[in-house]
Amino acid sequence: MRTKLSTVSSGSASRSSRRCFLVLSIPTVAFLLTLFCWSSGGNGADANSANKEQADSVVLVSTRFEVNHADFITFGDVLTSSGVKSNSSQEKSAVPERKTFWQKQYRSFEKTFIVEGRWRLFANGLAVTLGITIASTILGTFFAFIQCAMRRSRRRWLRYLAKIYIGIMQGTPLLVVLLIMYYVVFASLSTPWGMEKEIVSTIALALNFAAYAGEMMRAGVDGIDKGLIEAARALGFGRFQVFTKVIFPIAARRILPVYKGEFISLLKSTSIVGYIATQDLTKASDIVRARTYEAFFPLVATAIIYLISAHLLASVFAFIEYRLDPVNRRKRAKGEVNV
Repeated sequence: MRTKLSTVSSGSASRSSRRCFLVLSIPTVAFLLTLFCWSSGGNGADANSANKEQADSVVLVSTRFEVNHADFITFGDVLTSSGVKSNSSQEKSAVPERKTFWQKQYRSFEKTFIVEGRWRLFANGLAVTLGITIASTILGTFFAFIQCAMRRSRRRWLRYLAKIYIGIMQGTPLLVVLLIMYYVVFASLSTPWGMEKEIVSTIALALNFAAYAGEMMRAGVDGIDKGLIEAARALGFGRFQVFTKVIFPIAARRILPVYKGEFISLLKSTSIVGYIATQDLTKASDIVRARTYEAFFPLVATAIIYLISAHLLASVFAFIEYRLDPVNRRKRAKGEVNV
């Protein structure tokens, strides 16, 4: 009797659970169907609003299950719930053109550089990048001289100020410094020629560059033998002559290799100025990628331009380093080399 009652109760419980499942599943399925239809309609509107170049780069139809040409959905066909229905106005569906690998690459290259003269974006971006780099180097070198003098000063408070400045710049990310300078320090900056972003970028990069270049200068000056300085003073040289004829030539020859490396690092660091809408080389590639949906040629071209620029600027510093080498100067004086 107990077994029969338990069987009946278990059967009624299972039927009630199935009813609850059906009651809950019907609204859930209806909600999912409504959401799917709504998302399908939104995607179609977005695809229609896309420009022609973006539509060429977006894969609208998957070809994983391609068997023959009849499996393609051509322009003018209507997609129904039962399949693809050909447009009655077309007597014969056009087969989409198959492009080879090199044709696709040429089309990508054309969209990246040729269409609308987009190579000018890269040229203007390179000009902005080099301008910010050179201006930041000149201004940062001036700040570095001041910092080096403060670090070697006899006044303790000047040395402490220099140490605090170095600690702040070396411990704060360069991007954060750039954003603080633009949105906080120079938030109200306005120039009649409209170069606020470039000016702020130059100042931020120069301050960061000075924190490292100043320490290089201090290490180069402190490494000079004190006997050379005392000998120059014994010969009657003043402090300015001692600096220009003894300290500066020796220190410059010692710090030039590391100074060159810091300069190249500054060139590559200019890629972050796009965060404040400065249209440098990296920002130009971002604009082209957003327009064409192509990533290969814009990014690879940007990397190659940075690489070539860095090597050309490094060769300039290598030439200066060669000219400052005393061994090469003696050879040139004897006429052994013609450089």
